[in-house]
Amino acid sequence: MSKSTDVKTKYNNSDVTVIALYQLGGALRYIHLEDVALKAAQLSPKAFSWKKYPEQINLETVRLALKNELGAKIKRVLGSIRDGWMLTPQGLLWCLANVSGATNQSPVEQIHKEIARIKKSEAFNKLAEDKVNEITDNDLKALLRIDEYFSQRNRSERILALANAAVIEPQLKPVLTILKQRGFIEPGVEI
Repeated sequence: MSKSTDVKTKYNNSDVTVIALYQLGGALRYIHLEDVALKAAQLSPKAFSWKKYPEQINLETVRLALKNELGAKIKRVLGSIRDGWMLTPQGLLWCLANVSGATNQSPVEQIHKEIARIKKSEAFNKLAEDKVNEITDNDLKALLRIDEYFSQRNRSERILALANAAVIEPQLKPVLTILKQRGFIEPGVEI
């Protein structure tokens, strides 16, 4: 385990797991529970360890912290044990406002790379040229990097990554509107 920084004095367990998710790149992809647990334990070792064997990470504490986020009024994460965990746009906003410092490659830098990729897409270029009616479903699929063989989980992950990128680059928000209008985003799903 690398150098630990106990953030417990400022944040509760849910906050620490959200920060861990952010630092692991959870704005752009689902992160496995065990990876979140390792990072959370680095950030706040005492909060996520067993009482009798403090060198052991308590996965249940991490799982419960993430699960409790699902029931929060403002959801900062989405996911499950099976699918992994990912930040919502509200979670990313919270992290941007509350987390300083960076990992080897800042999560924001990763998001900026994704924004640059999206802005090179045919769908975004047609949108920028006010040719919305010319945007095809295939253009949107290329923007999301999906095809008919992608699972619903993977499709949702790509759309959530786009929604998170739109937090940093508001020019992407109209793409989300088009995706919703075209049925790429399921009714009732808030992005």
